[in-house]
Amino acid sequence: MPLDPKELLLHSDALAAKAGATQADLRRAISAAYYAIFHFVLAAAANMALGTSSPSTPGYGLVYRSIDHSRLRGLCDQLRGTKPGNVAITPTVGFGRIADFARLTVNLYEYRILADYEPSRDFTVDETKVAISDAREAIAWFQASAEEQQKAFLTMLLFRQR
Repeated sequence: MPLDPKELLLHSDALAAKAGATQADLRRAISAAYYAIFHFVLAAAANMALGTSSPSTPGYGLVYRSIDHSRLRGLCDQLRGTKPGNVAITPTVGFGRIADFARLTVNLYEYRILADYEPSRDFTVDETKVAISDAREAIAWFQASAEEQQKAFLTMLLFRQR
């Protein structure tokens, strides 16, 4: 069964809300907030490709595991601007909220890298809560976008342009 993004965000909330939250708590909260988006996208891609009734099948796992962080970050980096360039599919209505989703996803990816790997950086409770809020907002923007926009994004995520 795929990781539930809602559970990851609740875990992030709990870590950030702890009385006397440590840097380890805040760093893990930021990381889990990014991973909520990551696992949300993996499940959306697998569901689009194989349907929602098959999470326990080998094919679902294959699709789910075929996406890595650099692929997601690269596509989001392409789409986060006002005029996405060099994309294989452009929805008839443009990318709309998917571009906003992409912008927040790149920001949270970079923030997660800092939280996981930068020893000289300290995080505050407030900035951690903003990161968690951004993750929720990114997922909501993706879900609120048109099906054509979602499918274009997920198709480009799964298949490379040649």
